[in-house]
Amino acid sequence: MAWCGSSAERCPRFGSGGAVARLAVGMLAAVVGLVSGCAQVYRRHEPRPVEPPPVTVPAPPARATGSLWRDDVSGNYLFADVKARFAGDLLTIVITEDASGSKAAETSTATDTEVFASLEQFFGLPQQLAQKNPTIDPTQLIKASSARKWDGEGSTNRKGRLTARMTAVVKSVSPTGNLWVQGDKIVSVNKEDQHIVVQGWVRPEDIDSQNQVLSTRLADARIDYYGVGAIGMKQRPGWGYWLLDLVWPF
Repeated sequence: MAWCGSSAERCPRFGSGGAVARLAVGMLAAVVGLVSGCAQVYRRHEPRPVEPPPVTVPAPPARATGSLWRDDVSGNYLFADVKARFAGDLLTIVITEDASGSKAAETSTATDTEVFASLEQFFGLPQQLAQKNPTIDPTQLIKASSARKWDGEGSTNRKGRLTARMTAVVKSVSPTGNLWVQGDKIVSVNKEDQHIVVQGWVRPEDIDSQNQVLSTRLADARIDYYGVGAIGMKQRPGWGYWLLDLVWPF
């Protein structure tokens, strides 16, 4: 043992045992870093809406006339249906998605080949060859046959159905008058959050008199339905299983 500086504490001088200890600490730190990195990769990132390009139609400059009328307020149009048409208006999305698909393929091939060759006369060479090699028969030089058969079959099926109703916000208006709507609905029960995310382009002509539009009328639509909470966590395997499945070669 040796004294460390001018303090009254003693500190050990690391020898071979100290090198081993430092190596063990380094390996432990590497393992911890690997595990934390795998946990970060495994962690599920929930989808979020994507902002549209800046296509908002600029509002006309306000006139200093003292009037209460505003052109960008839907409620001011007394003889028109109160429908979403400006940025900031609300629009109800009726989600009725029912999709299914199936595909099947089948392939069958068969090949049967037979080859026979003989050489009885060719400038006397077959006879000379037979004299030197009595076991060779010029009439049975080549005789072969082969048969191959292969069958392949595959099929896939997928079905999905989602029914919901939510209200979205008009984020912007394109120069052609189409509306970019975006909304996020969260329903929480016992610390389990159910998210419904909807976004897409809507034509004003597809909005009915009740300010509703079907999800099948959305262009560039994105509809997400997922859960965040204890139930969602239990539906996924642990990060150790994920790591083993990633490196397992068989």
